[in-house]
Amino acid sequence: MTTDTHSRSNSRQAGGDTARTVLAAGGLLAAFGMASCCALPVALSMLGIGAASLVGIGYMAASYQRELLLLAATLCLAAVAFLYWRQWRGRASGSCATAPTRIQTVTSWTSLASVAAAVALIALTFWIEPPL
Repeated sequence: MTTDTHSRSNSRQAGGDTARTVLAAGGLLAAFGMASCCALPVALSMLGIGAASLVGIGYMAASYQRELLLLAATLCLAAVAFLYWRQWRGRASGSCATAPTRIQTVTSWTSLASVAAAVALIALTFWIEPPL
């Protein structure tokens, strides 16, 4: 009896081709996104839509800015606190077989400090100059 190994390799390549296509499409979308900061305003001005017509949208969105940023920061901190609590509870119950390495500990504290610094900068921004 012989087995056909060609059908297996073709299915692997098909999955690889899909991944390559998705990555290529993502790269193209990222390139267009980066180019839109320069090309999109030029294209809009050629259509007769200037930046002055977008001021109304800015005023309308500014009233929701403070609440949304505060909500986003609160949700991020709650998620971090929940994950740290689960990790602590797992270690306390003995379900974690290995102790964290030094790199994991340093990375954990660095990420916690980064989140705290980001929230502090958001709070400082609103304290110095509150939104409209």
